[in-house]
Amino acid sequence: MSGGGLDVEAFLDRLRGIAAEWESAHDQLETLRVVSSSRDQLATATADSGGAVVDLVLAPGLRRHGSKTVAASILEATADAVERANARRAELVSGSVALAVVGRGRAVQDAARRYLDATRAGRGTG
Repeated sequence: MSGGGLDVEAFLDRLRGIAAEWESAHDQLETLRVVSSSRDQLATATADSGGAVVDLVLAPGLRRHGSKTVAASILEATADAVERANARRAELVSGSVALAVVGRGRAVQDAARRYLDATRAGRGTG
């Protein structure tokens, strides 16, 4: 419909675009994995989008480094992987929220503009 009325196709296209971007963000959240190694390369941890450590790989020959060094390397790698996974998740979620807010704001602005245009033209809103 045109002439000051609701442009259904444009509105549906906008909704389809938002849905596609939300789906993309959701897919990225589902598959998000962040890998981080300790500075000494003794430990490499992988964290998922929930901030859970899902893999830990230790370098060969750890005995010569001592338990305190190995423990510190594990903590460094896991903490960094979790921190980076949480930061990426926050980016994806905030981007989805911002997309929804912007989309809704545009829809409201478009509807208000069409209403004002129709009113000014003396056509009314119905």
